Amino acid sequence: MTRTTVYFATNRNPNKKNPTNFGKGFSRDNLGDVRFGLANVIDGDIDKSSIKVLPNKPKQGSQEIFNNLRKDMKKNLVDSLVFIHGFNVSFSEAIESAAKMAEKYAEKGYKPNVFVFSWPSDGKTTNYFNDRHDAEASGYAFARGLIKLSSFFKDCKPNEVCNQKVHLIAHSMGNYVLTHALQQAQKIPDAPSLTRIFDEIILTAADEDNDAFEHDYKLAKLPHLAQRITIYFNSGDLALKISDVAKGNPDRLGHDGPNKPHEISAKIVLVDASSVVGGIAEHSYHQEEDIVIKDIVAVLKGEGSEDINGRTYINHANKFKL
Repeated sequence: MTRTTVYFATNRNPNKKNPTNFGKGFSRDNLGDVRFGLANVIDGDIDKSSIKVLPNKPKQGSQEIFNNLRKDMKKNLVDSLVFIHGFNVSFSEAIESAAKMAEKYAEKGYKPNVFVFSWPSDGKTTNYFNDRHDAEASGYAFARGLIKLSSFFKDCKPNEVCNQKVHLIAHSMGNYVLTHALQQAQKIPDAPSLTRIFDEIILTAADEDNDAFEHDYKLAKLPHLAQRITIYFNSGDLALKISDVAKGNPDRLGHDGPNKPHEISAKIVLVDASSVVGGIAEHSYHQEEDIVIKDIVAVLKGEGSEDINGRTYINHANKFKL
C-alpha cells in the first residue's frame, strides 16, 4: 500500500454538505480567501476521511502548516515542493495528481514534502474559457499565499531555519495562475515586495504566451523569485496545440519555448522534451515520462544545468534537448 500525505492551499468553495472537501467556484468569503489543510492519498485515490482543513485564522492556518513543514524539513532533512495544477482538474484530482508526482519523483530518489495550490478549475475539458478566467482570478489568492510564505521566511529565527530547499512547479494553466499572482502581489496594499522565495522554479507544458518573459505584466519578473527557472516544452503537446489554434491564443510557451530564446534572463534554462515524450496528449510528462522525470529530479537536487546527463545543448536555439 502506498500512502502519501499532500498539503494544500485552496481558494475553492467548500462543499455545503461536506466542508472538509471543496468543489467548483471560488470561496464565498472573498476572492482572496485561502484555506490550508492536508489529505492522504492511498494507492492513487484520495482518502476523503483524511482531509483536514485548518481554521481560517493565520496562526492556526497558514502559519501552523508552514511551521509543521519547517519542523519536518529540519528533522528529516527534506525539501518541500509547491505545485500549481493545470486545466480540467477537480480538487480531489489535484491532490491525487500531486501525490502521483511525489511518488514518481521518489522512485528517482527525491522525496520532498508536496504542497499543492488548488484553484477552482471546473474539472471538465469543455470548460477551457471558464478555467482560464478562473486561473486569472486565482492569481490574487496565490499572491496572498506567496506573501504569507515570504513573511514566514523573514520571521524565522536563526535557530529555526531548516536549511532545506523550497521549489515550485507550475503545470499547464497553472502558469497562468502564476503570471497573475506576480501582478496581483504588486497591488496588495502594504504587502512587502516579493524577493527570492524558491530555489528552483519549473514551468512545464506552460499554457502561457511565448512572449511571457518579455513583458513585466506577464512573467518577466519571475526570475526575482528563484535561483533558477527551468522551462520544459514539447512541440507535440496536443493540449497546447489546441489552446493555440482552436482557442485563438498566441503561440504557447510550453509548445516551442520562448519567442526570443537568446534574450531571456541568465537564470532561465530551456529544455526541449519533444523527442522523448509519448502518449496521446503529450501534456503531463512531468509525472508520466520517465526521462523527463529523471531530468526534473536532477534539477530539484540542484545539479548544474550543463552537468545533467541526457541533455544536448543546441546553441542556435539556446536550449537543451533531451
